[in-house]
Amino acid sequence: MVKYLGLILIVITGFGAGFYYSLRLKNRFEFLSAFKDFLSTLETNMRYNCSDIFTIVKNSSPDMLRNVFINDESSDFQRYWKSCISSAPKRYALKKEDYNLFYEFGRILGTTDIDGQLNHIKLYRELLNNNIDNSLKELKQKSKLSKLLGLFAGLSLALILL
Repeated sequence: MVKYLGLILIVITGFGAGFYYSLRLKNRFEFLSAFKDFLSTLETNMRYNCSDIFTIVKNSSPDMLRNVFINDESSDFQRYWKSCISSAPKRYALKKEDYNLFYEFGRILGTTDIDGQLNHIKLYRELLNNNIDNSLKELKQKSKLSKLLGLFAGLSLALILL
């Protein structure tokens, strides 16, 4: 009886691992989409708000990104930006290319006049669209596959141990 219970737990664990990987793909897509919304709101706030860059960034962030943009402001915006982006939770499963895109965006943000910053935001929104499209394609291709692969790996291991 205990042996069968152990085998069932192995199957459930395999499926859980596949489901976890699928969830990470979904979280990345949702984070990138939220960041795109953030860029749109940032563009609007930048155009019509006369606050400092720290305030504009915090006020532009949607709920999903509230935990990324922390309240620890330094005098250097680029250092603040880098610390905020590097503190993004690992559950979003961001790739190195995503981090590089975010770092490059923040490196120039706040260093030019309003028109330059608005053009900068538009450029990075287009670049982010490529990452979102890749993320969506990866989600569609690998989500079901990872769940099934996890289930079959658990079943295979259970059959071998049986």
